[in-house]
Amino acid sequence: MTSTTGLTAIPLALLVLCTGCTETRTSNPERTAEEQLLLSTAVDRAVDEVTLNLPEGTRVFVDASRFEAYDKSYAISAFRDRVLESGAHLVSQVNDAQVIVEIRSGALSTDGSKTIVGIPSFDVPIPLAGDLSVPELSLASRRQRLGVAKVGYTAYWRESGALADRTEPVQGIAGYQDWEFVGFGWRSGDTLITGEVPDSLPSEPPGDEAPEAPATGPEAGPGEAAGR
Repeated sequence: MTSTTGLTAIPLALLVLCTGCTETRTSNPERTAEEQLLLSTAVDRAVDEVTLNLPEGTRVFVDASRFEAYDKSYAISAFRDRVLESGAHLVSQVNDAQVIVEIRSGALSTDGSKTIVGIPSFDVPIPLAGDLSVPELSLASRRQRLGVAKVGYTAYWRESGALADRTEPVQGIAGYQDWEFVGFGWRSGDTLITGEVPDSLPSEPPGDEAPEAPATGPEAGPGEAAGR
């Protein structure tokens, strides 16, 4: 009887332990935050070099049909912002426009390189066992990441098709470098994630303040004192 009870207790204990386990699923976007910062900063710098010379109040339709790039939505919005800043008026239908601004992208991507002083990692073939990976042995190293944007536009009058304005392609570059020397590392550059991650989350959502307790003791108001 005792042995049967012991055997029954084992699966019950396992069941209790399993019910206390929690698995958290984490998903990551296709682009990391650093890559997105590199691209958007490069776009900002390229578009800042663009000037649009049209009469103030000109109705403009931005044609992005030939703007080919993997991350293009931000760049297209930056161009639209630039059109508004120039004093032109944006329209959503091509037939309502006086001028069509056709935008194009020559490059919108990231690039990287790594330089080391030492021995790079390599694989050693081992018969019947595959390859043995030997880790990198370096005294100093530098890893560089860049975001590069090359953009341009051509503006023409919708009725006649004549040239209204254009710009030579302009480039914007953003980047950072990771340095390491004898085990010590640091980062330099103009595209860095700044700010600190909070150690803990607030116990209550913002704006949900607890109601104030009624005043008691000597600080109570005259009405409250009379009520007592």
